[in-house]
Amino acid sequence: MSKLRFSRAALCAAAASLTLAAPAAAETADTAISVSPRTQLTAPAASPVTFPGVTRVREGEPLPRGWVVVSRDVRITRGGEVAFAAFRMTCPAGRTWRSGTSGGDVLASVLDRNARSQKRSVLVMATFATREVRVGEDATGTVYALCR
Repeated sequence: MSKLRFSRAALCAAAASLTLAAPAAAETADTAISVSPRTQLTAPAASPVTFPGVTRVREGEPLPRGWVVVSRDVRITRGGEVAFAAFRMTCPAGRTWRSGTSGGDVLASVLDRNARSQKRSVLVMATFATREVRVGEDATGTVYALCR
């Protein structure tokens, strides 16, 4: 008889924990990530940002002839489990990747080991500051690549 009581108690406890856990699981949805198609800016358009390591391209100044800025907008809606986006930043045909940066809430890291070795595209990971973006909130920004 004690086994029967124990089983009932265990079943009641399990049912109660599932009932309490169900609303919590419903509140923490999956992380949703969207990355827009690439857009391009060419001379004489103004550069949207200053690129690290390149003194000829400055924010607000016209792009020098032959330089191209490729950009992608990124939106990450944080869910219960943190996730980030990895994608390629590809330069137009005949151009190579020179530098990259990001703007807004999104941070970018180049994942290719030797990105400065005349590559047309690089693998980039877009992240956000997990301390600043709470579950259910959005981190939005733009990832930029400078090509020549």
